[in-house]
Amino acid sequence: MIYAGIDIGSRAAKAVLLEDNTIISTAIHDTGPESVKTSEALLDGLVNGAGLVRKDVDYIVATGYGRVLVPYAIENVSEISAHAKGINWYFPSVRTILDMGGQDCKAINCDERGNVTNFVMNDKCAGGTGRFLEMIAEVLNVPLGEIGNIALGSTSAIPFNTICAVFAKTEAIAYLRKGVARSDILAGLHEAISVRSYNLLKRVSLEEDFTITGGISKNRGMVAKIEEKVQMTPRLCDDPQLCGALGAALFARDRADKAAAPMMKVQYGHDDGSGSFFITIDQQLCTGCGKCIDICPAGIFTTGKEHGQKVEVKEELRKKLSLLCPGFKTCSTGNAVNCHSVCGENAISHSW
Repeated sequence: MIYAGIDIGSRAAKAVLLEDNTIISTAIHDTGPESVKTSEALLDGLVNGAGLVRKDVDYIVATGYGRVLVPYAIENVSEISAHAKGINWYFPSVRTILDMGGQDCKAINCDERGNVTNFVMNDKCAGGTGRFLEMIAEVLNVPLGEIGNIALGSTSAIPFNTICAVFAKTEAIAYLRKGVARSDILAGLHEAISVRSYNLLKRVSLEEDFTITGGISKNRGMVAKIEEKVQMTPRLCDDPQLCGALGAALFARDRADKAAAPMMKVQYGHDDGSGSFFITIDQQLCTGCGKCIDICPAGIFTTGKEHGQKVEVKEELRKKLSLLCPGFKTCSTGNAVNCHSVCGENAISHSW
């Protein structure tokens, strides 16, 4: 089966396509001003990348900042749960996650199944987020994808008095006008962000194994600074920016599996002072052929409303079973052809 996870973040929209437990296609777009249009283009690119069409996708779950704006998603989940689920697919041993996104950062604890056990987030200030680094890259006139490598080349990091996006930008401009090397400015900013991230992590349980997810985790300079602070080498997956979308796809798989899970045996009748009277229909075995409906002399069966097209006992007759149904032994003695004999799947049984 095919499952899709759609992660509409504040800055980037990501998607992952799973076939059973294998990633078969991924996509990353800028979110842009219209999340609905972005999500439509994202899904088209995702399925095209796998040589499929939309109708081939069995279940879709959305996550992220704009998850409620994905029109074709069957369900949506929080990005916190999605990142924990996604990283667990790669590294079941991970217990602490630092998710560094476009407009917020989150510190997350999870268990061995990828279930969230604790989290805190910084969503009140742009400092330390992807958008903050975008602004600094623009001010320094360097490509966003290169700022981490440039910071690693610093020989004398400039200390920043604040990580506030507005004031840090002003300080960066002032240093640049004084002729300070871009590498030193960026190293100072990376240091300040890593301190803020470490303080966020200390508010949860900082346990091994540790990982970083989100777009900023592609920044080598930032990863190095955070590693220095936490004194742990983070386990990084192939593309940490896709972790949320992967988690959403895994949720889609779990939801679809649950929906398709075999139905249980349904029992009708009662057990009281007058005796036990039960008819049991195994919904997993029943094919819905309807032969028992036609052959039952008591007319107690009907095509199911509660269980799809499976057979069930008529609602209005359920309290009268002991009066209407003669029981298998009596029925089979008088009727060579009965509900048991016509059911090739042996889905019906009687207890009296």
